[in-house]
Amino acid sequence: MKRLVIALVLTLATGAGASAQTVPPGTPPAPGTPTANLVLDAMLASARAASVNPSAAASASLNSSAAIQRYNMGDMNGARAAAIQALIEANRLPQTSIPVLRSTIPQTSALQTQPFLIPGGSVAAIDANAFVAQARGAVAACAQRNSPNAATATQHLNAAIGAEKAGRYQNVGVEARAAVDLCAAAQQQINQQP
Repeated sequence: MKRLVIALVLTLATGAGASAQTVPPGTPPAPGTPTANLVLDAMLASARAASVNPSAAASASLNSSAAIQRYNMGDMNGARAAAIQALIEANRLPQTSIPVLRSTIPQTSALQTQPFLIPGGSVAAIDANAFVAQARGAVAACAQRNSPNAATATQHLNAAIGAEKAGRYQNVGVEARAAVDLCAAAQQQINQQP
């Protein structure tokens, strides 16, 4: 079945190309006048289009025939119009099919997809790490300002670090916030310095 369809398509394509390559009927005009030259250019363009775009060549050939007939009848305006139309048809670009782009991403439902790997563990572990970093900064500010809360803040920081290592991420947030709250005044003083 597939071979039959391909053979049919090839037969039609060669038949269309052969019919498009025929010379338009009628006596071509002798070159020399602008209208005659235009008609001859239309004939050449339709013959050239037969190798590139057979469907455009067929239409251009019909318009070239009309231009020759009108020229032989003495209708110069009609001959020019038909020759120009033949040139337009002969120079039409062949139709190209735009390929359909297919996604290379496998299409799966949201329920079947695996979560993305996060470097450093899970989101809770990353949040806990951020809480500890914030508490370290706050304790450093307390120590720099010789705050009386520095010792208590350091204890909360050490408790947060221990909870992070143990995987108790909720406790990390509680302990880190306590350390930051104790050192908030010292941090504000450092932030206000020029």
